Amino acid sequence: MEYTPQNLEFAVSVFYNGEQFDRAKAHTWLTAAQRVPEAWKFVWELLQPSKGTEIQFYAATTLHTKILRCWNEVPPENYEELKEKLLQAVFTYSKGPKIVTNRLCISLAAFILQQGTVDLATILRPLSTMENTSLLLEVLTVIPEEYNSMTMGSALRAKNCAALQQACPAVLDDMLRYLQTVYIEYSDEGPPEASVQGWLRAANCAYSWLTLSDEDAAGALPDRLPLCRALLHLVRLLYSCSEAVSDSALEACEMALSAVRAAGAAPDAARQPRAALQLLADLLALVAPVLARDNVPNSINEELLSALITCCVALGECHTQVIVQAAEGAGGNAGEETARQLVEVLLAAQAAPGHYPLHETRSNLVFGFWYTLQDQVLNVPSEKELHPMWREVFSQLLTTLVCKSEVPADVTLSRDDIELLRCYRQDISDTVMYCFGILGEWCWTTVEAAYSAASTDARREAALHVFVALADAAPPQRAPDALAALLQRAVGVAGAPSPSSALLATALDCLGAYASWVGSVGEARGAALGGECVRAAGAALARSPAAAALALRRLCTDCRAPAAALAAHVVHAAHAAQSKTYGSKNEGGEVGNCISDAWVRRQLLGAAGAALAAADYADAAPLLQTLAATLYEDLQQQARSAARPGGGSGGGAAELAGALLAALDPQPALAADLLRALAPALPPFALHPALVEPMFHILKQAVATLMTDCIRMVGEIAQLTITGFNTRPCASGLDVVKLLVLFVGSEWPESPQLLHGCIARSAAAVASDPSACPDLTEALFALLHTITKKKPQYIDWIDDLLPELVDLGCECVRLWEVSAARAACGWLAALAAQRPPALQPRAPALTAAVLRCIGGATPRNQIEPLAELLLALNRAEWRCPPGAAAEQAAGLAGWLRQALAVAGFPTEHATDPHKHKFIAAVVKEKSSKRRLLETVQEFSLVCRGLIGTEYARQTLASRQLVA
Repeated sequence: MEYTPQNLEFAVSVFYNGEQFDRAKAHTWLTAAQRVPEAWKFVWELLQPSKGTEIQFYAATTLHTKILRCWNEVPPENYEELKEKLLQAVFTYSKGPKIVTNRLCISLAAFILQQGTVDLATILRPLSTMENTSLLLEVLTVIPEEYNSMTMGSALRAKNCAALQQACPAVLDDMLRYLQTVYIEYSDEGPPEASVQGWLRAANCAYSWLTLSDEDAAGALPDRLPLCRALLHLVRLLYSCSEAVSDSALEACEMALSAVRAAGAAPDAARQPRAALQLLADLLALVAPVLARDNVPNSINEELLSALITCCVALGECHTQVIVQAAEGAGGNAGEETARQLVEVLLAAQAAPGHYPLHETRSNLVFGFWYTLQDQVLNVPSEKELHPMWREVFSQLLTTLVCKSEVPADVTLSRDDIELLRCYRQDISDTVMYCFGILGEWCWTTVEAAYSAASTDARREAALHVFVALADAAPPQRAPDALAALLQRAVGVAGAPSPSSALLATALDCLGAYASWVGSVGEARGAALGGECVRAAGAALARSPAAAALALRRLCTDCRAPAAALAAHVVHAAHAAQSKTYGSKNEGGEVGNCISDAWVRRQLLGAAGAALAAADYADAAPLLQTLAATLYEDLQQQARSAARPGGGSGGGAAELAGALLAALDPQPALAADLLRALAPALPPFALHPALVEPMFHILKQAVATLMTDCIRMVGEIAQLTITGFNTRPCASGLDVVKLLVLFVGSEWPESPQLLHGCIARSAAAVASDPSACPDLTEALFALLHTITKKKPQYIDWIDDLLPELVDLGCECVRLWEVSAARAACGWLAALAAQRPPALQPRAPALTAAVLRCIGGATPRNQIEPLAELLLALNRAEWRCPPGAAAEQAAGLAGWLRQALAVAGFPTEHATDPHKHKFIAAVVKEKSSKRRLLETVQEFSLVCRGLIGTEYARQTLASRQLVA
């Protein structure tokens, strides 16, 4: 269809009003129309005021696209004409529609930047009249935004950077002049809406220029202070004129504070401590009365409070060093009051009245500041003591965090609020550790005092939540009194008859979190305390299955002595869960509910396995048989269920068996007993496609646990493995083969047949379409890579398969599945180092495939493994076999020249000089992976047509930075 205005108008109408299929076709056609040369003409016809808004917007968007993407189509002699047309269009749409006006202003900004103009004022002079002030501010606002987002060459970016840096002080001076009217005395009704809108535009423009990517553009912080004062006065004016700041006034306040934040947080501001403290003082003078009036639950000015706190946090994080030095009185007392007042304001913000997120949404904004503050406070010479004020600050903060961690009681939270609260409490947990960095073991004393003073379950739960957060800091082999007292509190809650569900779950989290610390305490005290914890967790199983089971597993894993002593009770609980009923009493308490959740059962079996592994073999073996018998029945049931028409694989029994085997790792003899007991149930698994993977899960865990001891059962394991591969090759099966070959390959004579058979079956399964099963493809090459690197002599076992595997590897290098392609590259690189003759016949084709991938046939995130493969090909010792073709014997240099000699390969963007430079750099590099990666990265950018762009500059710069 021809690109006429009539056709375009029709397509726009279809896009907005047609059916879904027609809209998609119209979108494709309209997008293509934006790139054709005729678009420079039809946009002006579509921008007529008589056209509809949708058509005008499409035309304005097309104009912007043409200026960005097709600038080379505009002859330099037409620049002036295009500028006049753009200005005229901006004037024409000065009254709207707003979306068209905005897009035209952005187009004008793109035009200015494409020229790299050094005289911004000359171009914008037609807009510099009183009636066009809003248009001028709009264009000025979008120029920095376009500069930060546009893709342009390095030379053009440098030219624009210089022009904008030169213009920035003048623009900010103009914004200050626009904002001078905020100092006028207004009536009780406040300033008119037109003034508020003008201030909003000025603040928005100031923010845009203050956030230019060049840090020196806006001048030094002292020069920006008058503008910041005007912006802060704007907020004070709008706040004082209304009890509730909302709508356009709120938007103006938020933008003004954003501009202040940008001015004070610029990188150069850290070098101006006096100006920074002055700016903070001005900000705090505004914040203090707002907090005094509105720091209440469900504040009507919550959004303004959040904007103020965000500004305080941003400036505080930027100037933390200045704040700490001033607060400590370093270098005189100048600014000491300001620094301390900022900390007090942020403490008050963290302690915002009410529950988050029901009554306030600002206390979550302060968490990052405390990390920055404690990091700076601790950054002192070792011989210098911490200033006492910081202990007071962080002690107050810790008390606040306990309070704010409280979950609102008797309130039904929405799903979104529950997730917000979960993230909030995680932030509290992180911040608690910052407090520990300052306060040390005093943290447990503070939390214990908060728990003792709590009068409700919700407040006790909050204290225990903070106690959990301190678990990683618990001193091994020592038991501070407050820590031990808090853990006893948690034990008491877990064993109590009727605590709230949240309090019980958190108490159980405490038991699990401190399990490793309990295990490190001295034998007598640790065993007694560990026993109490295990009994308490067992007693809570019926009331809070998930939390109790997890705590029990962690306790049994880390506290060996009490776990061994209570092994029978733990096994009983796990066996009852396996049977899915509880109905008897044990020493851990009475349990009478049904626990059938698979995750809970895995945790309990893990706990039982850890307890059995800690006990003597003679005591543990009979107990294990009880669990093994139940697992055997479950496996049989799973096999019968899968065999029925429409039956699923179940999956649960195999996962449970794997969990128990993993937990028995400290006692391989018990793991062997368990495997012998379960082995008769596994042959049906090997014959059913849906059960093969669960079976391999059991075998993998068994071999990993037994290691070389698996030689006693290797025949049965191998037979199940081979049968499973004949039924359905899978990645977990290759993991089993890898472990068997590594552990017993040299001792078991049937290892070659096992390795050969499983690799052959897997290669056949993926040969037709490796991307269809990327996990199996990845596992195959991971196995080959491990064997080639660790046991290269085993390659002889699959010698007849190597040609087929090399062909498959060369094919998989081009996969878009990153993990599979990386594994293939890794194996081919290892093979080049260990067995070059096996790779040499395909090396020329492999080199060409690698170049094609570098040139754009695969994603850019796969460049690194391709570079490593090239390095391995360059390092390999190639030999010239009798009768071999010349290109096969030439080595990497010859293969590169042969592939790149083809015109337009790998893409038309790669010229002969690019290719020669690339070949020379690759052939020269045989030692440094980093340097070769830089060479390959640069050539990839060349081939993709990205060299010279901002993306290329950032990519290469990041590589050099990492190096």
